Amino acid sequence: MEKIPVFVPHIGVDTLKHLTDAFDVGWLGMGSFTKQFEDMIAAYLDLKNRHVVATNTGTSALHIGLLAAGVGPGDEVITPSFNYVADHQAIVAAGADVVMCDIRENDLGIDCQKAADLVSDRTKAIIPLHFMGIPCDIDGVYELAGAHGLRVVEDCCHAFGSTYQGRKIGSFSDIACLSFDPVKIVTSIDGGAVVVKTEDEMRRLHHFRLLGVDKDTTERYKNRRAWDYDVVGPGYRYHLTNIFASVGISQIKRADEFIDSRRAVCRSYNAAFGVIDGVKVPATDFSNVSPFIYSLRILHGRRSALIEHLQNRNIDAGIHFVPVHKHTFFRNARRGDMSVTERIVEEVLTLPLHSRMKPEFVERVIEGVTTFFGA
Repeated sequence: MEKIPVFVPHIGVDTLKHLTDAFDVGWLGMGSFTKQFEDMIAAYLDLKNRHVVATNTGTSALHIGLLAAGVGPGDEVITPSFNYVADHQAIVAAGADVVMCDIRENDLGIDCQKAADLVSDRTKAIIPLHFMGIPCDIDGVYELAGAHGLRVVEDCCHAFGSTYQGRKIGSFSDIACLSFDPVKIVTSIDGGAVVVKTEDEMRRLHHFRLLGVDKDTTERYKNRRAWDYDVVGPGYRYHLTNIFASVGISQIKRADEFIDSRRAVCRSYNAAFGVIDGVKVPATDFSNVSPFIYSLRILHGRRSALIEHLQNRNIDAGIHFVPVHKHTFFRNARRGDMSVTERIVEEVLTLPLHSRMKPEFVERVIEGVTTFFGA
């Protein structure tokens, strides 16, 4: 019986054709395909008066997004513990201190009331996560930020294609960070992007992205280099190559197709599992959600037994996430009450979800979960 992994990237012949075209250009570093990918991201998000800067990873995007927000040594950044550690390491890389906040029960996004209790005179920014692609309390985040003069660096890495009040997540942010890593709905093998509001922030990101060099970005977008340049500040080697960008271009052309196919699977899962006692499914119909993962909650301490049950049927399952405040490196970070996080992380379980997922895979996952509960 074929194994069903949690993640399967959808790579077709169209992606191979884009790769071949990129190799034929003969320019492997950051170049014209990078610029094209940035333009396509902007078009997909329907950006107005905003700018996209592509990076080599989503973590790089978070790091320089924080720098563009003015975060640095002596500052604090509030963010949920319930997330992957990339956000927290990006805060550390910016020289700031991590302050961890609890999440809300209904959407597993940041609890803005608890976050308000964590604001200090050192707080510079907030990083909210749109877990699973479900919009967090966006209004609450920006009300809190406005009340205390804070920057918001949105972690939109789960939510490329999700919408809030008819607008794409990341299109109306203070600063938005995206990921196109190997398991995201749209992948560029590895990659990310930052969306900012001003040309000045965009220029700063260009410098941060490419070793502080002042004019090389413009030339590289033309598949050539500037030999007369200055280094105007600190920088990193965070640029996205033509080769990886070409993969992203092929993928973003099919983003809506991928998202629609995933929504259909999530709705089938919700219908099958929502009637089971001891299971909590996501509180959404997915109409505005671009589902990067499908996570549900297994109550009464039965998660481990379900994972074993699925493994016996050659079905993988994942856990998103190990809370960051439990990791050795961050155990002394300032944090507030974590009662919801502490409970959720013992219940949450991620099931296989793929773009254009095989119908027999969907049926097997549903059968695997429902037979465990005798449903």
